[in-house]
Amino acid sequence: MKYFLVIGIQYKFFKKPAVITIYLGNRFIDTFILEKDFLPGNNILKEIDKTWYVKYNVLQWLTNTNMVKDWTQLPSLFKVYEIDDHAIEGKLKIKVENSNSDYTNGFMRRSSLIKLDRVSLFKKDLVINRGEKMVKMIHTITGGLAKYLRRNVKKDIPETHSAMEHSARLVNTWPSAKSFWLSRENDLHGKSSEHDTDWWIGGSFTAELNIETKHHMKMFSHSGTSRELGFYHCGNPHALILGTCKKLLNIYDEDQRSNNTKN
Repeated sequence: MKYFLVIGIQYKFFKKPAVITIYLGNRFIDTFILEKDFLPGNNILKEIDKTWYVKYNVLQWLTNTNMVKDWTQLPSLFKVYEIDDHAIEGKLKIKVENSNSDYTNGFMRRSSLIKLDRVSLFKKDLVINRGEKMVKMIHTITGGLAKYLRRNVKKDIPETHSAMEHSARLVNTWPSAKSFWLSRENDLHGKSSEHDTDWWIGGSFTAELNIETKHHMKMFSHSGTSRELGFYHCGNPHALILGTCKKLLNIYDEDQRSNNTKN
């Protein structure tokens, strides 16, 4: 069985390129260089295939005011890798060599910054037929989570949050990781610690994500910072883009991928 590993990156360039190297378990996957800014893709909604949103009556996922704001903040750079399931074990490690700053005499005003915005793992067959199975699965999981929240945690939801916004703080995410362990060799840019995927990070580091098998799927394991409810938070643009963005769907369907590793 094949899986796709998809990594979405945002980057603010300063002075010198950053070098990114990816390992899965003991396997080298890829290395590439970031030589310019890669900021959010504000026109991503224009690239979304609406077919399954219409079929499953969820067009509001593309038009809801809060959702539209999230769509505009998604990365414009994606790296896609097709990998056999037997090679998916241990940890995913993303090594970032990015010590580019104006650090002098103990002070630093500017540096290159990177955001590992989307680090995602999912079965290849979910994006066959223009991503229908993925949208259907997200629709099913989101419906189940909404029903659970209505029955069990409504009283705990702050007035300023919707049930789904509240759930994002309580459950793990799929198919993208919610956080990762950030390992540093020195404390110049900070200490080793747990980091959310929506944080900008300066300096060199290695992002480490554990992999587990759950619900008959390989996925990134529960971060340990949220509560397991048996559901996953996935009805959001960060997940939906993976199965409905035309550019990504085209990459999945290509026989030869310039940025793809097959194991």
